[in-house]
Amino acid sequence: MAAPGEEACSSTVVAAHLGKPLDSLGPARANLMSMGLVYAPQRGQVAFTVAGCARYVARRHEMEA
Repeated sequence: MAAPGEEACSSTVVAAHLGKPLDSLGPARANLMSMGLVYAPQRGQVAFTVAGCARYVARRHEMEA
């Protein structure tokens, strides 16, 4: 999704990566934001609130695949 060194990722890219329509991600995005895990640095973007979290999630995904 976001390239190494990039802070934010386009919501469109997230939807494409998950194989879901963009408008279906709103509730999940809102839930992650309410838990303080992600934030929206700009309209149409999402980023983790904790440094290194993206790498952690990627590693976990690889381990579970």
